[in-house]
Amino acid sequence: MLLFLKDVGIEDNQLGAFLTKNHAIFSEDLENLKIRVAYLLSKNFSKADVAQMVRKAPFLLNFSVERLDNRLGFFQKELELSVKKTRDLVVRLPRLLTGSLEPVKENMKVFNTRLFKIKERHLFLTYLGRAQYDPAKPNYISLDKLVSIPDEIFCEEIAKASVQDFDKFLKTL
Repeated sequence: MLLFLKDVGIEDNQLGAFLTKNHAIFSEDLENLKIRVAYLLSKNFSKADVAQMVRKAPFLLNFSVERLDNRLGFFQKELELSVKKTRDLVVRLPRLLTGSLEPVKENMKVFNTRLFKIKERHLFLTYLGRAQYDPAKPNYISLDKLVSIPDEIFCEEIAKASVQDFDKFLKTL
C-alpha cells in the first residue's frame, strides 16, 4: 500500500499526514485503488494532477469509479463546464469530489435566484426607460445597487415606482 501511495505521488514526508487523515485506505482493495487511478488517468488527468488531487483530498481514492464519475458529471453539467474546465476545477479543488454536494447545490440555488432577480429588475427598468448602466451618463445604476438592496428600496430609489407597480409588472412576465 505504501509503495502504491508513493507511485501515486505521495512523497515520503507526506505519508504520515496522509495516513493520519485517511487510515481507512488500508481497508481498500489495492486493485480497486489502481482501477480508480487508472480511471482518472483515462479522463486525461495527468499523473501530476492525480498526485496533487490525492494530496489535497486524501479520501479521493476511497471513492468508487462510479461515484467519481457521477461527481465529475455533476460539476460539468450543473456548472455548464467543458471537460477541460471541469478537470481544471477539480485539480485545483479536489475536495469538491469528496465533500458533500449539498452546500454546492445550495450555493448554486442562491446564484440562480440572484441571476433571476437581476433579470427581473433589469426588465422592469427597461420597461420604465430607466435601465442606464453607463457611469459616465446621468441616472447611472450600479450593478451592486441593482442586486443588493431590498425590493422596497429598489422600487423607491432606483426605479422611482411603487412596489405594487413592480409586482404587477412581474406578473406579466
